[in-house]
Amino acid sequence: MNELSLFTGAGGGVLGTKSLGWNSVGYVEFNSYCQQVIAQRIEDGCLDEAPIFGDINDFVKSGASKKYKGFVDVVTAGFPCQPFSVAGKQKGKDDSRNMWPATIQCIRDIRPRYALLENVPGLLNSGYFGEILTTLAEAGFDAKWVVLGADDVGAPHRRKRLWIMAYTRLPVADPKSEPSHGINDHPGISMGREQVSQSGNRSWSNDVADSDSKGLEGQREESSRAGEELRNVSDQGWWPTEPNVGRVAHGVASRVDRLKAIGNGQVPAVAATAWRVLSNG
Repeated sequence: MNELSLFTGAGGGVLGTKSLGWNSVGYVEFNSYCQQVIAQRIEDGCLDEAPIFGDINDFVKSGASKKYKGFVDVVTAGFPCQPFSVAGKQKGKDDSRNMWPATIQCIRDIRPRYALLENVPGLLNSGYFGEILTTLAEAGFDAKWVVLGADDVGAPHRRKRLWIMAYTRLPVADPKSEPSHGINDHPGISMGREQVSQSGNRSWSNDVADSDSKGLEGQREESSRAGEELRNVSDQGWWPTEPNVGRVAHGVASRVDRLKAIGNGQVPAVAATAWRVLSNG
């Protein structure tokens, strides 16, 4: 599938979707250091060659987003989490860093078959989650979501994130990109959904997940096949342990930029697993 990546960061999420066989047709990233990383990875051949855009608001206002209509199968977006993080002031819609309005406008302009969205689990209890589901529904998308972390794919740290898959009311994607396992095959993970009937009525389920987090109690389901699936992810050889990220004092400015990019970045294996889980749930 053709992917337009919003808030690409240093490209962790794109590496994950590339492992699914997707083709990147555009990157939108505001941070200049991350732009340099993306450009270098394109030159290295790690990422697909495609335009790199800057601020998402300019991307929308300039009309660039509309030029992707009919050319993009999936929009991915890890939109800024600061307005919803429990570590911040949780201003939500009143936070100037809230980029959901620009994100949903891109989705309206492009009309992809899917959107894969990422944010912190705190978004579920922020009071803004309903706004996200409502605007997606108004744009013609149903949605389902799951909380999934790096520890679920074999990494030695949790890094839980909320993953939302929005999808149009059309048949699902090419099964070649979607394995046969489903959401219920993963222990400790349960999924929430929001669907819109033809009459416009919306139904929400309350089995949203991360049973280890207060207020996000999920239904824990054990499965022998689940443990095998997650072991397969961690045994691929490229994510056995935390990678060396070069956290040394040499070149302080670059080091700060690098650590910020890593801190904000997505774990490739988690992004890929989130898609597999949600597309088959």
